[in-house]
Amino acid sequence: MAILVPFDRFKDEAALVGKMLTGYAVLEIDLMDCVDAVRHEEGVVLKAMFRVRGEKRRIDVAADLGRERFDRLGLSDDFGLAIAAVHHCREIRNQYAHCVWWDDNTPQLAFRAVEVIAEQEDTVSLADLVPTHVTGPFLQGQLDYFEYADDLLLWLIREGLRLQRLPFHPAIQRPAALAQPGLSLP
Repeated sequence: MAILVPFDRFKDEAALVGKMLTGYAVLEIDLMDCVDAVRHEEGVVLKAMFRVRGEKRRIDVAADLGRERFDRLGLSDDFGLAIAAVHHCREIRNQYAHCVWWDDNTPQLAFRAVEVIAEQEDTVSLADLVPTHVTGPFLQGQLDYFEYADDLLLWLIREGLRLQRLPFHPAIQRPAALAQPGLSLP
């Protein structure tokens, strides 16, 4: 299949991008579970988050639903950190989900959103599309951040339940802080 040709040469990169694209939904579900851990209204949280279209709006709805409850538990900074982490994962995911990939005969996989040139006033063609490149280690760093964001959400669930004196999983530990990776190579 022609649409997969760039990934024939860059198999490791393809697998990492695929994990982020498909795994992003897990972050949204874990965010929903995180908010439900302090609200105890799974159906309400689910409907509020998933009736709206767009990932940014879903995260914002979750933030609105959970903010006061996490605040009361003394976890507002941690909840804010988790919301920011999920937003950053969304930005990473969206740039890959809304782009075209190609092999430009360099040692790195090329991608770019076509919208970048479509917004120009001048006459344009695909030849005007300047590639952004990724490497396996760079993508692995982004995937590691997805894992960090998810681990932070799971820890918030645990901590929220613990502070409410509800059953919680004692083995879940707070993840070590991880800086947000860039959206593109430096």
